[in-house]
Amino acid sequence: MSTIAANEQGLRTYGRPWSRITPRTCLWPLVGSLLATFGLSLGLTFRSEHHCYAGTCGEWLFPLQARLHVVIWYLWLSVTVAFLAVRAFHPKLQKALAKQISNRKLPVIKRSPTVGAASMALWFIALYAVITGTWWPRLYEYFLHRSLEGGIQDEGNRLAAIALTGHFCDVTMGMVLIPISRHSALASFFQLSGSTTLTLHMLSAYTLFALVLVHGILYVSWAAFINGLSAHAKKVLPVLNPTYLYHETWPGNKTSLGIWRASLVFTGLFSVLTMLILSITTLPKVRRKHFNLFYFTHFLSILMVVSSRHLVTVGIGKIQSLEDRDQQTSRDSNDHSITVPIPRSRLAGCSCRSPLAHFFIHHGDSSSREVHPFSTITHLATKDATTSAEDDEIIIQFLFRKVATAAPTHENMARRSWLSTLYYSLRRAPTKSAEWTEKIASPLDHKIEQRSHIYPDAKEQSLNTSVDLALRLEGPYFSPADPSRYHTVVCLVAGTGISGAIAIAGAFSALQTSHSAAALGNPTPNFSLPVWRRCIINWSVRETDYSDILPLMPTSDIELQICLTGSGKPRQDISEILSRITQDMPPNASAWAYISGPR
Repeated sequence: MSTIAANEQGLRTYGRPWSRITPRTCLWPLVGSLLATFGLSLGLTFRSEHHCYAGTCGEWLFPLQARLHVVIWYLWLSVTVAFLAVRAFHPKLQKALAKQISNRKLPVIKRSPTVGAASMALWFIALYAVITGTWWPRLYEYFLHRSLEGGIQDEGNRLAAIALTGHFCDVTMGMVLIPISRHSALASFFQLSGSTTLTLHMLSAYTLFALVLVHGILYVSWAAFINGLSAHAKKVLPVLNPTYLYHETWPGNKTSLGIWRASLVFTGLFSVLTMLILSITTLPKVRRKHFNLFYFTHFLSILMVVSSRHLVTVGIGKIQSLEDRDQQTSRDSNDHSITVPIPRSRLAGCSCRSPLAHFFIHHGDSSSREVHPFSTITHLATKDATTSAEDDEIIIQFLFRKVATAAPTHENMARRSWLSTLYYSLRRAPTKSAEWTEKIASPLDHKIEQRSHIYPDAKEQSLNTSVDLALRLEGPYFSPADPSRYHTVVCLVAGTGISGAIAIAGAFSALQTSHSAAALGNPTPNFSLPVWRRCIINWSVRETDYSDILPLMPTSDIELQICLTGSGKPRQDISEILSRITQDMPPNASAWAYISGPR
């Protein structure tokens, strides 16, 4: 495995040193942002009585319900934050909420339901129920009266349902934006794993898409119905915005306010198309093969939020993201492994108990927009402790593998039809490298190629080749984990997911070393042994991608199991592996599993 060495010259630091994740740095700023956005949102409902440029100004027509809507949302959000804060400091509560209700995996998310997930689902349903009770009676009364004015019978239900699903979309959009960010410091404080926040984000997004579709289908059915009625009915309930009268919205009102009120249909159509694109790019096959497409199409959601103008519930999500961003630091550094010196101050005030840490790496020469997360194989706490106090920097390391496409064999090409062969040939036409990992590795590949001409018989020369690159690092960000509390730690990893397992091995090595040293100084029979006694790493890797990782292992006490896959070889059964390991454990011994890698 080649090394891309970091450039130690011209190291520049921006922002502030990493600060420890505590109530002072996370919870209280969140409480402050909640109070600030609540006051701003509620205040705008009074100010907008004079200046309201929204598709529908609910404060004008339904002032009580509009303000209750704001209060309900922020009260629900505050109770959620309070409960998560209590959960973060009570391991017994975490264990109770993590208890599985059933072993059957749910569709889409592919996870078994737990007590916590069921409680959260009921909490979401309660929010929608309260919003329904707040809005439905008033909306039904309003639209029933308007329908009767237009000579239409029994259309209050459909129009009220259109408006109500719009309010559902409002709060659900806030849920979609809040949980997900660049490994949120708040998620670490609340001890929520990345998979948990990602699952919540995914479910909220799919719920939002479903609500948007229901909202749109109801509107289309109503528009088709009203189109066949009299001109008087169309004056009372204009197609582009039935909340107002014809003379209050375009084309009956050609002022900027009238045009703005009629824009709801067009912004709604844009939102549906945007969410359709986002949903397609999130499909596993699309996301894995075209990650850049998946990544950059998500920026369309910014335009969707602006066009929808749901600023009341989105505001908190934006402020929370800015809060997390303020806790990030950036450096210019240089990186087949990436070795980077970072200032020691980056770890100031950080307990670094979790061995799982990652950074976001930006390489300006490869892309001015892309920032990619990389898990470090370095256990930061051990590295900090073993580095001389006189050194202002510590050395950390990352692993990465560029995407490589194997050339087709004659046997495979012989099986293809002439049309498939033509398509394959065109698709593989020489083009400029578009993958980020290929771009970042291209200087190293070029240098290795040059050295191969100079030393044609020395294949090992490439292993010692390094180049200097200018990179910017953001981090570190820690995933909540404390493997030292368990007797046996099992790392089930695939491909480059080995990075986190190596860092865990580093934590295990440090713990064993410290206890060995303590045992030498205290040879009494009462000396307690560490709880963590075994560290097992099961690494599944394609035979064509295998490389020797033993030199990266910090200790020989690690139980390393390597399974080579590909070329028709079956994948391992995770349940079988865990069952075999638990059978070898002592009675009442605890275990913790770390799983990482492609599905």
